[in-house]
Amino acid sequence: MAISKNANIHNTISYLSVYRAQYDTVKPSPILELQEDTTMKKIVLSILLFCGASVAHAATVHGEHAAPVPAQDHPKTAQHLNMSHGNNSKAPISNTLIVSDCWIRSLPRPTPSAGYFLIKNTGVNDAKLSNLTITEFDEVSLHQTTNEGGKSKMSMAHEILIPAGGELKFKPGSYHAMLEKPNQTLSIGTHVNAEFTFEPSEKAITTCEIKPANTVAE
Repeated sequence: MAISKNANIHNTISYLSVYRAQYDTVKPSPILELQEDTTMKKIVLSILLFCGASVAHAATVHGEHAAPVPAQDHPKTAQHLNMSHGNNSKAPISNTLIVSDCWIRSLPRPTPSAGYFLIKNTGVNDAKLSNLTITEFDEVSLHQTTNEGGKSKMSMAHEILIPAGGELKFKPGSYHAMLEKPNQTLSIGTHVNAEFTFEPSEKAITTCEIKPANTVAE
């Protein structure tokens, strides 16, 4: 589709160049000259409107995760790069922290995919989610999207509170996981293992389904 549109624009511009050259060769009457100028303006305006529509369409296909504006610059720190390969594998499985409804919105590279899930804390003590490991992605980080002045902003979240007796849903427009640099092809409908580490020292394991980019969050 994009190739066809670019070709049409190129052909139209080429036509305008020839048209202009012919127009300059033979000097028309004042009335005809006014008509020619009006025609030229209409053609140029049509091209500009066409190009603008094409750009607007392209901007809408990048997906939800690419929309928020970062609240601040986040350099690729060691903590960010290594979140998906943490050293908490020896932490005991929690009896009170439960992760469910995990799914991943798969987006084409280089756009990061996004992970969503529900965490329940049935214990009497607060817990903090500090790490997420999904081995199929080389970079995994936790983020929060907020709305300030009508604009969405995204910032990294290093420790996310899960209150005692409460729950927290990671969803579009709120907390979510950013998944970057997949190290293998993940087909729609497949499942991957996800390991969540909580402070002080507990973990929960669940599976996440790979879903298409146009999936509507429940």
